[in-house]
Amino acid sequence: MQSHTGTMTNLTALSRLIRLPLSAMVAISALTGALAADPHMPGITLWSLAWGIFLLSSACSVLNQVQERTTDALMRRTCRRPLACGALTATTGTAIGIILGSGGLAILFAETGAKTALLGLFATGWYLLVYTPLKQRSALAVIAGTPCGALPPLMGWLAAGGNLFDPQPLTLALLMVLWQVPHYWLLALPDRQELKRVGFRTLPTNLTGHQLLSLSHFWILGMVVATFLLSSMQLVQLPVLQAFITGIAIAFAVWTTRTHKKTPFVEKIAEKLRLGLHIYLGLILGSILLNSLIIRLTF
Repeated sequence: MQSHTGTMTNLTALSRLIRLPLSAMVAISALTGALAADPHMPGITLWSLAWGIFLLSSACSVLNQVQERTTDALMRRTCRRPLACGALTATTGTAIGIILGSGGLAILFAETGAKTALLGLFATGWYLLVYTPLKQRSALAVIAGTPCGALPPLMGWLAAGGNLFDPQPLTLALLMVLWQVPHYWLLALPDRQELKRVGFRTLPTNLTGHQLLSLSHFWILGMVVATFLLSSMQLVQLPVLQAFITGIAIAFAVWTTRTHKKTPFVEKIAEKLRLGLHIYLGLILGSILLNSLIIRLTF
């Protein structure tokens, strides 16, 4: 019984260390770009792309927690992370991050090519050397961090032999950017006072909570508009999936418009909208993947 409990504790710590849901979503967005470019892409290349980007994203998470271990320990949302609570030392965390990142880059270089690996290296460097330090300097850090979310689908498109400047991957990148900004605001909003106390300046100080919710709502509506481009760009070709995506986009726009004005409690609204954003992005990326997989199997 104790062994089982210890195993579960270790798995929970590992999940927090690599931010498992986020790293998985990053890998899925890369697969979306790859299969949208070439539904018949070799399986080994797809597998390598997913694992390479998952490992890179995990490395970013670990090394970010090394950088922010002191401030993480002072906030309720992050104090249970392994580095923040002292379960791992900074030296061990750095070693784990370097191993994960090196493995991810090696896989990408060997199976998807040097250009994809270089984009992955750039994304990692940007996240750790630009975005992370900027969080303590300016609210513009959230905007500056958007390349980290936009690059994975571009890497997938490039790995499949596509051109980075084609409109299709740029549409996917735009969708990720428009998702990423309100997602962070909604995540940080309930912890606004704690973030300010420990020195983070990621939320605009001149906006109230309700004003920031309204601003997030406009970004969400922009994301919905970008979603309508997926069909016109032929990222989704099957009519039934085109109709599904259109219906989901309209329903989500209506739901967010009603929700963000529904209650005076900002934290509850932010939590609901953030959960909705996760579900929405999962459904959209899943529809693109399903479209590509059906084409892969039937044509």
